[in-house]
Formats: sequence, C-alpha cells, structure tokens
Amino acid sequence: MTNRSRPGLTVAAAITGAVIFAVVGCSATPTPAASPAGHTASSSAGTSTSSPAGSATSGANAGSSTAAIAATCSTSDPQGECPPYGSQVQGEPYQGIVGTSGEITVGNNVFGPASKSYSQTLHVASPGNWTVTANFPVGTSVRSYPNTGQTQNWISGTSLPAALSTWSSMFSTYSVTLNPHSGTVGEAAYDLWLDDWHNEVMIQTDFAGDNLRPRCDVLHDVVTTQTFGGTDGVPAQRWNLCQFGSELIWQPPTGTNYPSGKVNVMAMLTWLETHGGGKYLPAKPTLTAISFGFEICSTASRDQTFELNNFTFTATPA
Repeated sequence: MTNRSRPGLTVAAAITGAVIFAVVGCSATPTPAASPAGHTASSSAGTSTSSPAGSATSGANAGSSTAAIAATCSTSDPQGECPPYGSQVQGEPYQGIVGTSGEITVGNNVFGPASKSYSQTLHVASPGNWTVTANFPVGTSVRSYPNTGQTQNWISGTSLPAALSTWSSMFSTYSVTLNPHSGTVGEAAYDLWLDDWHNEVMIQTDFAGDNLRPRCDVLHDVVTTQTFGGTDGVPAQRWNLCQFGSELIWQPPTGTNYPSGKVNVMAMLTWLETHGGGKYLPAKPTLTAISFGFEICSTASRDQTFELNNFTFTATPA
C-alpha cells in the first residue's frame, strides 16, 4: 500500500488507491483518486442534483428498494461525492459521528472509470441515510465501495496522527437493507484505516451471495474466532478473523448475518493490537480514517438498491 499525505485525502481516494481483498479471490483494481475534499458531488452530466423522495428505488422487482428518502444530493459519477458535512465546509455538521475530527463525505467510489458495462447512482439524504442503486455484471471481484467516510485530522498544531489510545471507547450503530436477488454478491462493511494508510481493518456485517463467494471459514482461512460484546448495549457475537496481506477482516460465521446492530469498534481494534505480537497491528497504532458502506461485486446485470438506514460512530476521549 502507498503512504498517503494527510489531511485532506478522502476515504474514497484512499480505498481506490489501494488493492482491497474482501475475501480470497475478491479484489479490486486500483483506480484514480476520488474528488478532493470539498468538491460538490456531480451527476453523470457533471452537475449537482437533488432527487425527490423515492427516486432511488430500483427498477428490478426482486432487488428493488422499499425505502423512500428525500435525497439532497445525487451522483452517478464513478468517483462522485456528496458535499462534505463539516463545520469548516458547506453543509451542516453531521451529528451521527461524534468524538473524531475531519470532513465527512459520502462517496460513490466505483473502482474504475465510467463505462457502459455498469451503472451506480448514489442518493444521499445524510451521511447516516442514503441509498445506492447499482448494476454490475456477474462476478466476485469488488467493483465499488459506496460509503460514508471520515479521514482524521492531524493533532492540532502538529503533523502527527492521533493514537488509538486517544480514545477510551468507540461504538458504532448501523442498519442496512441489501435487497438481494439471484446473482447478488456483496456485503455491508466498516473499513478502518490505521497508521497513515498502512494497516486496514474491515468489519463485515451482512452478506449476500455466500454460495458464489464463500466466507473465509468455508475456505478454512480463519485465524481465530473471538466473541465481542455483552456490555454497553452491544450484543455478544462471534466473529471470525481473516488476514490477507496487510488487510484484516472480522466477519460473522457463514449462515449468520448482522443487518443492524451496535459494534464495539475499539474492542475489535485493541484485540488486534494486543494479540499476535505485532502480526496484526503494531503497538500504539494511530487512527487514519473510518468508513461504513457496501462492498458490491455483482448484481447479475440488474438494478439493485442497497440502503443505509442508519449509521452512527461515537468515540469517547480517554
């Protein structure tokens, strides 16, 4: 992975600038960086658009959205972003991400240039409520990662990133609807970057297409299985850890999906720091970026709408 300058780099730019391994055999080709922070999201015609409630619904029956959102920003640009939601830029600060710092964007984040072979349109009401309608041919490689993301600011007055130990806790809530149909392959997932883009940790929560792209337990690639939760309103849940190069992935066992819930992000990160003798994360890791969205591989050449119904991220200072 490439060392990347900060601050100002969007999460979408970081993700599209690195090879992502969601599971064995599932990868994305690096592509040009996303729009710079502060750039208003564009439609395929190159202008910012507003969509009426319900405009994000899909045309395919089996994969159609049941939600109707009042979108304030829409984009079909492969690297289109909806305006940053922060106090120093246009738009109201998003109250769902608390305790961390940096501009918040929602990005379409398609891994590749515009093409007639696929389409993806993002409709955003807020960073915690948006839909994306995708149409990709059959395949098991990740084609896009539309997401809500925040790249962390440097520590005030320095050129240093904040250590993970800056916070005593990090909890996140989410709710998604995948609307899968036959041939759908993808999942909802957190993508967390540490140590100036050198280490990536994903927490995958809800899957479609296990029969087409097995999870790592089926492939016998589980490093360990741990239970997190049981306190602070987080349900006790079992998670398998997989490792592919520098990327670490927590995912539920095959047959189990978590389409909504609360996650103890700090517990899952600190376990990686304190186990493995630096094999997973180094001692005293720093936080670079947080994001949550959908890894989309295939919709079997049919429109499918993925829905983010809710997303919050709360970090408490130590």
